[in-house]
Amino acid sequence: MSIRAIDVAYNCLLNQKEGMTFKDLWAVVREQLGYNEIIANKKVSQFYTNLSLDGRFTSLENNVWNLKSHCKYNDVAVREEDFEENEEEEEDEDIEEEEEESEASDDELSEGEY
Repeated sequence: MSIRAIDVAYNCLLNQKEGMTFKDLWAVVREQLGYNEIIANKKVSQFYTNLSLDGRFTSLENNVWNLKSHCKYNDVAVREEDFEENEEEEEDEDIEEEEEESEASDDELSEGEY
C-alpha cells in the first residue's frame, strides 16, 4: 500500500506544535515521497486542495498550516465580523458595477440620438 501525501503531511505536523508554512510542508512531503520536480509541479495543487478540504488541518496566518488538534479554538474559529465586512464590500462593488453599466448604456443612447 502506498502512502498518500496528505498522510505524510499529517505525520509531519504531529511533531510540529507551531505548524509549518505550506512551502516547507510541501518540501517535506515531496522529499518523503521522492517526487522529482516535474511530478511535484503536477501534484502540488491537488495536495493544497486536499489539505484545505481535510478536516484535520487548518490554515493559520501567513499560509502556516497545522493540525486543528494542536490549535486553540480562537486560532481556528471564524469570526462573524469577517464575513459581514466582506459581504458589505461585495455589495458596494456590485452597486458600483451597476452604476457604471447604467452610465455606459446612457452614453450609447445619447450618441445614437444625434
